[in-house]
Amino acid sequence: MEAILFCMAMLALATTLGILISIFLNTGIKGVLDLTRKPVKMMAVSFASYIVLFAAYILISHSA
Repeated sequence: MEAILFCMAMLALATTLGILISIFLNTGIKGVLDLTRKPVKMMAVSFASYIVLFAAYILISHSA
C-alpha cells in the first residue's frame, strides 16, 4: 500500500512539473499565473493530489 501511494504521489508531482515546464516554455511566467487557462487548472489539481497522496503515504508509513 505504501509503495502504491508513493508511486501515485510521484506521478502527480511529475505531471505537475511537466505541465509547469510546458506552460513556462510556451507562454512564459505570465501564462503560469493565468488561472483561467485549463492547463493551469490541471496543474493545480495535480499538485493538490500530490499533497494529499504524499500526506497519506507519510501517515501510513509512520504508523506501521
